Amino acid sequence: MAKSTSSKAAPVKKPASSKGAATPAAAAGNTRSPQRGVRRRNREQTIRDILDAAESLLDRKGPDGFGLAELGREAGISFGLIHHYFGGKEGLLRAVLKRTLRRMGRRIADVQERESVDDRRAPVVDIVWETFAETPGFSRLLAWGLLTGLLTGEDVAEEFEVDRAAVRRMVDTLRADVPGATMGTAAATATLLLSAALGFSLLRPALVSGYRWSETTDRDFRENLVRAMEALSKPQAADTTKT
Repeated sequence: MAKSTSSKAAPVKKPASSKGAATPAAAAGNTRSPQRGVRRRNREQTIRDILDAAESLLDRKGPDGFGLAELGREAGISFGLIHHYFGGKEGLLRAVLKRTLRRMGRRIADVQERESVDDRRAPVVDIVWETFAETPGFSRLLAWGLLTGLLTGEDVAEEFEVDRAAVRRMVDTLRADVPGATMGTAAATATLLLSAALGFSLLRPALVSGYRWSETTDRDFRENLVRAMEALSKPQAADTTKT
């Protein structure tokens, strides 16, 4: 009989705890939204990791120098997941381009928002220059994307859409600085800036090895570019005042 009492005593687990089954159910209900939040954050982090790894490979190998399998190893992410998020290499490269353009647009917008300098064209030159300098693979990818049709004018416009108001203020500032300047003047100046930055970034390695190009020469080039942008504006303004 003692044995039977002790055997009864051993499994004494209150049924009340099974009534507490409501607790796991409630907990399950409560963790749904945080779980979604965690998944969302993980998804965003995974995409960032893939794009960061792609930028690193672009810097070292160029747009056609690596495949998605190598990218997966670099990012520590499965090949299938890259396909899931980007649909293939073309979608991935387009995403890298758009992200870099978006960052550049936001930095330009920030300068315009702060209005912290007198000549607002010079910091824009620095921002564009730094974008190409900080991501060396960007110039190669941008040139490759434009030549192959991977990147279109609509893509560029879409990325700057969010910061359109700030970009518009930049154009208005240019027009205010140069009496009679038109939207065409602003467009020509912006074209000169982007063309010079892209071309220089592509040519710089050859200049460094062949002509002993240095950071001092970089700075001189940027200063000359700002003067060229001003010179491009002034003749047009003079013509409009004569008529």
